[in-house]
Amino acid sequence: MSTKDKPTETNANSKKIPSWFSKIFGVVFSLSPIKIGILIMMVCMGSLIRHYQLPKGPGAPLDWVGVIERNLYDIRFKLRGPVPVSDDVGVLAVDEESVAKFGRWPFPRSVYEKVISNLKKRGVKWIGFDSVFSEPERPYLDESVEGIQNALNTALEGKGFDADKFSASMESIMAVSQGDESFGNALGDFKNIVHGYFYFEERAAQADLNYNWIQNAGRLKNSVIEFVSFENNQTLKDFPEMLTYGVVSNTDVISGKQSNQGFFNNRADPDGIVRSATLIRGVVPLSADGKEASPPILVPSLPLNLAAKYLRREIMVKFDTIGVKSIELMDPSGNSDPLKIPVTLDGAGRMLINHYGRELTFPHLSLARVYENQFPSKVPKVLIFGAVGTGLSDIRPSPFSESFNGVEHHTAVLENILSENFLNRPVSAFFIELGMLFVTGIIYSFALKYMSALSSAAILTTFSLGFFFIDHYFLFGKGQWFYIGIFYLQSFSIYFGVTLFKYFTEEKEKKKIKNAFQHYLNPAVINDLMENPDQLCLGGQKKELTVFFSDVRGFTTISETLTPEALTNLLNEYFTPMTGIILQSNGLLDKYMGDAIMAFWGAPIDLKDHADRGLKSSLLMLDALDVLKGKWKERGLPIIDIGIGLNTGSMIVGNMGSDQRFDYTVLGDAVNLGSRLESINKQYGTRIICSEFTKLKVINPQEFLFRELDDIQVKGKTEPVKIFELVRFGPDRRAFFDEIVQTFEEGLGLYRQQSWDAAEKLFCEILRKHPDDGPAGEFLERCSYLRDHTPGDNWNGVWIMKTK
Repeated sequence: MSTKDKPTETNANSKKIPSWFSKIFGVVFSLSPIKIGILIMMVCMGSLIRHYQLPKGPGAPLDWVGVIERNLYDIRFKLRGPVPVSDDVGVLAVDEESVAKFGRWPFPRSVYEKVISNLKKRGVKWIGFDSVFSEPERPYLDESVEGIQNALNTALEGKGFDADKFSASMESIMAVSQGDESFGNALGDFKNIVHGYFYFEERAAQADLNYNWIQNAGRLKNSVIEFVSFENNQTLKDFPEMLTYGVVSNTDVISGKQSNQGFFNNRADPDGIVRSATLIRGVVPLSADGKEASPPILVPSLPLNLAAKYLRREIMVKFDTIGVKSIELMDPSGNSDPLKIPVTLDGAGRMLINHYGRELTFPHLSLARVYENQFPSKVPKVLIFGAVGTGLSDIRPSPFSESFNGVEHHTAVLENILSENFLNRPVSAFFIELGMLFVTGIIYSFALKYMSALSSAAILTTFSLGFFFIDHYFLFGKGQWFYIGIFYLQSFSIYFGVTLFKYFTEEKEKKKIKNAFQHYLNPAVINDLMENPDQLCLGGQKKELTVFFSDVRGFTTISETLTPEALTNLLNEYFTPMTGIILQSNGLLDKYMGDAIMAFWGAPIDLKDHADRGLKSSLLMLDALDVLKGKWKERGLPIIDIGIGLNTGSMIVGNMGSDQRFDYTVLGDAVNLGSRLESINKQYGTRIICSEFTKLKVINPQEFLFRELDDIQVKGKTEPVKIFELVRFGPDRRAFFDEIVQTFEEGLGLYRQQSWDAAEKLFCEILRKHPDDGPAGEFLERCSYLRDHTPGDNWNGVWIMKTK
């Protein structure tokens, strides 16, 4: 039975590989550096698209894109560092010095009358309060003595003690303290006050508190935003996420009846850092039983209302189907353009806070010093009252600091609006970021495929630093916030993904290439091949190359005079410098054939000057051989000489052989012609012969001296080829050989005209000057022969070679 017909033996315990595993295995090993880069790019672009589809705002869950960008957002503030603020905004600070002066916080409200009066005298224009005085202050005993006496007298006017009259009188005494009245009067006299209040985000949060919710909401009537526009006949009720339920504000005694109000609520992000400010909210007035008493009203925050009042502008809010589209401060007179406040894209009526630095960035006026009428040289025009002392302050961390005071956020928002120094996330950010990911992803994917890991790292570092510079100085530094984290993540992921893939999948191929060529190519060329293996087209391709053949003259005779060991040493001495010359010129040593050498230039690395390199190498080999001859003569060894043939043309180059054994070589008629030219040197008495095709491809012909030898027709071919000798001349001998070449070519012309006598005369002249000139001797013999064997009138001057 033949092997072909023999049944295949199988292992009974073997299991069939699952199809799904085969598919995954096939996909993994069908990947390429470009595919990996594009795959990473698609993942990043998909993650960005998904990120934009998630809910936004404080309290909303963050995906990995949001986490990265949020952290980089804070880092960019720290890298930017503090920036100057104007002299217009400051803090009226309840600090440690104030506590030491007035006692335990909250202070007696009688303190504020003098403070407010002093501020008015120093030219402060507006004051906002980041605090609420929602309960009447209980009168102090020294304030109530006279009232208690009057209450007792009233109760004792009859026959006995009237307890009801006494109780009613005491309730009247305790209802309003002198401190509340003096505080309220001082605020009413100052007039330009924005009172602070807070709201409940959920209805249940205020359900058990005993407040008159209608009265509290009624205090906001002078602060309701009147200029509001909606799309598609919507109302505030269509945006439930913006509604609040119940507010806690100052008492009527302190607020007065025509007061300005602004809420100081502001939600931090899930990590506790305040990065944005809520500018407007809808308040639902509630009745005592918790039901909606009237339609929601739209009200501003403390810093927004304070800015509008200070600038004497009206707040205008526009809604679209998502939520708040824009917030502007209009000039009622129409003399100025609206001041546009950039809002976040989630429709929640928030603005990003462009923080100015760490705590104490804004001027702080201590309440105790203001009470004593002690002021700095420059007093801000707008102040926000707030507690900043240790143990008193409302700590709200910012991107700059974990110990940031809540009042500092309000002053930053106020300063942002007044100076129009905003931090904006453009509407076009998504499309710009998506486009940036696509463009850089494509560029990196294709670039990294053809670059080394070191070059790729240099490019990546340059691009990353350049993008950081642009963002630091021209984007984030100018108040434009674009995502950069996902850009850096994609860039570095593509770099490491492609680099690792290339390392694990191409390292084996590089070693294979190095092993195949390390003895035939310059190491620099091998490194280039390993970095760019696509230059090596396995299986063969057609390219224009210059092929080289050399052969030792009389090798058989020499080998008969030497022992095998001596012959081997002689050849090794000869091959070593010849091979070095080929490799140094970035040529490829094809093979040794006994005493012959075959090489070529132009593959696997493209070389435009492959003809020049082949010719230069041939001349250098003759120089090296002269040095060897001197050494061999001293040692009594035979003197050898060589012949060289070069041809340029299209040939097939590639790995020829089997999977187990192959050679990187060249094939084709152009190769065969190069081999024939090497042996033809014997007939002309020359050492280097090249074809007309090689001469035509020389880029720097001035470096060489060519002598036209003949038009020949090699055996097996019908088309003649013009051949040239590459003349080797020593220092200061160029002029001599130029004259020899010129005389020879004149004689060659006469020879082709069958002017035998005239041609012989010129060839003889050459031999008198240069007795060893082989071509002149060859043609002198031809003239004698052809005189007796006339070729006829149709002779074209082509010499037909009878042997290979």
